[in-house]
Amino acid sequence: MANPAMGVLNRAAQGEFNFGGLGEVATLSGATTKSLFLVVLTFVFGSITMNYTLANGISSLVMYVSLIGALILAVVTIFKPTISAFTAPAYAAFEGLALGCLSAVFEYKYPGIVATAVMSTFAVVMVMLALWKFKLIVPTAKFRSVVIGATAGIALLYIANMLFSLFGADLLPSSGPIAIGVSLIVCVVAALNLVLDFDMIEQSVNEGLPKYFEYYCAFSLLVTICWLYVEMLRLLSLINRE
Repeated sequence: MANPAMGVLNRAAQGEFNFGGLGEVATLSGATTKSLFLVVLTFVFGSITMNYTLANGISSLVMYVSLIGALILAVVTIFKPTISAFTAPAYAAFEGLALGCLSAVFEYKYPGIVATAVMSTFAVVMVMLALWKFKLIVPTAKFRSVVIGATAGIALLYIANMLFSLFGADLLPSSGPIAIGVSLIVCVVAALNLVLDFDMIEQSVNEGLPKYFEYYCAFSLLVTICWLYVEMLRLLSLINRE
């Protein structure tokens, strides 16, 4: 669940991606435009896939191919930010396909849940942006370490739960107040990760990093937004079960 894309900024700070001030540099408007583009691209592919899946049934092939494709593109983007202008849009498309299939599953069980999850995710992103913009939440070193630590802990918990489930056991409850509480905590941590993404965009612009970092920052933000959306779906589904 952690966003490994954040680590690249540390590499940039050490001069790995600096280019001596030559050429175009990343701008706030450029990063914002590219972030919107990737979100819209993901939404379009997701909507088409969800509607097609609801009408024709779930395709395991599309689900697995899109998941594997998104994972490969994410890894390539993280280790090769210089080509993020190509890999980030491709990641958005594959992620849209995967989320479309997943959304169809939830929509079939709980009609209307997808629209609620999308609006809730959008609302959380706007609220966190406002909190960061007006300095109500300041990403200090301590804040960053706590959020990253909590995110890593969630990732390990999810991996452990997946492994236990292979043997017929679950570490995490699948229903009830405890399950809702855990899901709510995960949503909060995902939301706090947005602050780190916003801060990364600002740092990239202030440090005069290369133009391609606009796409890289947009990619990092998209990863967090998609995670938040999935957790919103899970939280809403748990609430609907009660």
